[in-house]
Order: sequence, then C-alpha cells, then structure tokens
Amino acid sequence: MGDITKKVVIIGGGVAGLSAGIYGQRAGFDTVIYERNAVAGGSCSGWYRQGYAIDNCLHWLTGTRPGTAAYGMWNELGLLDENTEVIKRVCFWSSEYEDMVVTLWPDVEKTREEMLNISPEDAEEINAFIDLVKLGAELIEAGAKPKNLVQTINTHENVLSDRKMFRYSMRYFGLNNMAWAEKFKSPAIRALILDFCPKEYESYWLIIAYSAYVAGNADIIKGGSIRMAQILTDNYLAAGGKLETGKSVKQVVIDRRKHSFIDEVNPIKRASGIVLESGEKIEADYVICACDVNYTFRQLLNKRYVPITLKRIYNDKKTYPLYSACQMAFAVDGLFEEIPDSLSFACEPVEVAYEKFDRIGVKNYRAYGEYIAPEGKTVIQVSLNQYKKDFLYWKKLYQNDKETYDRAKANVAAAVENAICARFPQYEGKLTLLDVWTPYSYARRNNDTQGAFMRYITTATSMNAIIPEEIIGLDNVFLAGHWLLYPGGVPSAALTGKNAIGHIINKEKKHSYIIGDANEKSGKNN
Repeated sequence: MGDITKKVVIIGGGVAGLSAGIYGQRAGFDTVIYERNAVAGGSCSGWYRQGYAIDNCLHWLTGTRPGTAAYGMWNELGLLDENTEVIKRVCFWSSEYEDMVVTLWPDVEKTREEMLNISPEDAEEINAFIDLVKLGAELIEAGAKPKNLVQTINTHENVLSDRKMFRYSMRYFGLNNMAWAEKFKSPAIRALILDFCPKEYESYWLIIAYSAYVAGNADIIKGGSIRMAQILTDNYLAAGGKLETGKSVKQVVIDRRKHSFIDEVNPIKRASGIVLESGEKIEADYVICACDVNYTFRQLLNKRYVPITLKRIYNDKKTYPLYSACQMAFAVDGLFEEIPDSLSFACEPVEVAYEKFDRIGVKNYRAYGEYIAPEGKTVIQVSLNQYKKDFLYWKKLYQNDKETYDRAKANVAAAVENAICARFPQYEGKLTLLDVWTPYSYARRNNDTQGAFMRYITTATSMNAIIPEEIIGLDNVFLAGHWLLYPGGVPSAALTGKNAIGHIINKEKKHSYIIGDANEKSGKNN
C-alpha cells in the first residue's frame, strides 16, 4: 500500500469476517476482527459436551468439487486443496413413511428407479424432478457458475432446443414446497419434500441442493464446522491479522462532517472507527459489518442507512419470513448404523413452543470424523423448525425465569428421545442428552434476528432479493454476511467478505495511494 497502510476493522468473526480478514491481509491492509464470543466461527460453529462434539452448521459444504467457483474461493482461503480429506456422505436425505423409505442417493438413476417403484402413478413428476437434477449436476461438472435455476437453464446449450426439459423446468416456478408436494400422489414422496426444509421454501431449492450433491459439490470436510472455523481462523492469524475475541462492538462512529461535493444534495459521511461495549474507541479507515444485518442497522449504525432492498424485506413479512430451530444432541452408546446419515420418520406429536411435530429428522454425525465421539459411539442431532412467535416464546421464558426455560428445553428433549426410542427400541437407555439450544440461543450468541441462523426463507417470490455490500450515504462502511446473497449459507458469507475487501480496494484506487496488484491478489476480478 505504498507508505500508507489502511486499517480495516471487521465486526464479527464468522465466515464472512474471517474471509474479509484473510483477503484484506493479502491485499496489504491492516485488519482486526472484533468477535463478541470467546472463539471465532459465528454460525459455523461447534462445541464439546462430555467428550462428544456437536456440529452446529455443516450438513454439506457447497464447493467441494475442484474446478467450481466455490472450490476456487475455498482454495484461496486455505480451506480446500488436493490434500483435504473430503467425506462422501452415503445419501443426501432419507424419509420414511409407513413401510416405505424414499432416499436421495448419489446415483440419481437409483433414486429415480426407487421412486418409480414406490409410486409409478407419479412418473411424470418424478421424471421431471430427476431430469432437472441430472441437468444441474451436469452443469456443475462442466464448471458452470449459475446464480439460480433460471440462469442454470439458460446457460445450458441444449436446453432451449429441448422443449420437454424446458417445460419440466417451468413447472416449478412460483411453487413452494407445500404446493410442489401436493402434486405427488405418493404420501412418501410428499413427506420427503416437506421433511427436507420448511414448507415455505421455493420448490427448486431441493433440486439445486441435490444437484450439487450428485455432482460431488456438496460433501463435508473431515472435522465439519469445528475444523472449518479453526482452519479459517488459523489462516487469518497466519496472514498477520489480529483477532480480538470476547469484545462486543457497541457502535460504528460516523463523522458529523459531510464528504460529498454537493453536501446538501448528496451528503456522504465516513466512519472514523468503532466503540466497544467497554467504551474503548478504535480508529479505522474502513469498517466492515460482518454480522446480522438487522443488528447492524438497529445497533451499530442508524436506520437511515437501511438499503431499499432490506426495507422491502422488513415490510413484507409474508414474502420474506424468518425461521430458526430448536435443536438437541444426544450421545449414543453405539454407532446407530440404522441411520448412516439422516432419516425422517413419523412420531407421536412433539410440542415445541407453539409448533407441533408428528415427524422428526435424525442425523448421525459419525461419518464426520473420529473427533465426534469415542470409539464405538456417536452423536445424533434433531432440528425442529421455529418461527417468530416461537422465538418470542423462548425469549420470554429465558428473560422471565431461566429455570422454567431450562425445564422447557428438557421437556422437548425428553419427548424427542421418546420418539427416537419408539422407532428404534434397541436404543432405549443408550441415549444421553448432551445439549439443547433454541432460537433464543442464536440471538444471545450471534445477535441473530429472531434467532434466524439462516437468511430469510427464499420463497417463490423472494429468492432474487440481493442486499448490496455498499451502504448509500456512507463512504467507508461495508456489509458482509450470508444475509446479502441468495441462497445464503457459508459460501455466500465467504464471498461477501471477499467482495467487501474488493470494494475497499476499488475505493483506494480512486485515491492517490499505490496499491500494487492488491486487487489481483484479492481475486475480485476472477
């Protein structure tokens, strides 16, 4: 950076913040990350209980296939290379309905065959689904970089001339999972669709995710979320970055002065730094808010800077709903080989806050690595969807009476354990509760709005809403995080961290500072 090294303060040490830090250091900036928790990782986190590991994030990692855009980014961040041990999961998802099991296999034709055997009367819908999954997988294998299914369809050279394929793809637009499931006569296939993710999600989210899995682009790095967070943290520190943990940021300090040429018409202000909760002031040339966007504008900045896109999201709760989960982890005295990866099945109703579940999904984490559990044992986890009213339920319990809150968590875990043992009686007495965490746990730990650890639900009408990294009216403050880009998740978080540094590099180019080949190093133009 010539004779001047610019200081970049990053608020939040999750994947977005760590990505920004790594790219920032490589671009020649002096970066420091302020993380409110004792360790970095944010939503990509895990923890240990009684000698067992709990993975709080990764069910799959998009970008495990070499040659894809996401793999290239993970490679730049030092997460993936030819020596990285990648775990190939046995299946993508399985759902049981009465005496039938529907499984999404890595061999998509095996999935087609099993579905057709279960419900030959659904042949048209089954073939449309499988054909599109094959198309998506072929595009990934060919190195295509689509942003959504529309672009996926348009970038495939044979699709526009294949009227049958185009007709199949069009049948999903405007459909959420509930509407899509109702097109099937088979209750087993309907159960699979609704077990996979909330009913409000757009229908082709499953198609895109399953396509990535079939293409080998949605596997797991050995060590899961815990290992991923540690690698990114280590790489950031090795690049010369500074990580300040256990330090919450209270506010971004905005200068009173206006910095535009025509101040009255286009007032642009700058941040001079941040203030910690302790009252300590930290000066900075640039600030990246790599945390929950609602918290950013409600607490760190000011509502006047809320982007138009985000205002639309906040004002339309039906189109842009949020969801969270109540989750629990059990240690198992045994390997639970009956569920090699995941399985959803029917159960007696389980009440969680205001929701009632007659189906639960169990995921076995044994394949994630030896660190998960002692030899001969494993960890299983269950996640039950929660919405705003449920978040408020858990929040009120916690704030009014912590003992009642803890008792409510224990009651949910007991009901889930009973449901598991009713389906698998051989594990009666072999399950030990490790932990229960609620939507309010996410709000307390990461300032997640309504406990939403994921981006707002991408419904059939909301999927393309994009929140820019740049903030109108502020010259040197940028956003990063999974909230900004569809479909969310850790790859989106990492990409926005990279993009935020790219914006800063471009800002510096407009000034007289010599930055050498920093932009090339950041990968901004790749």
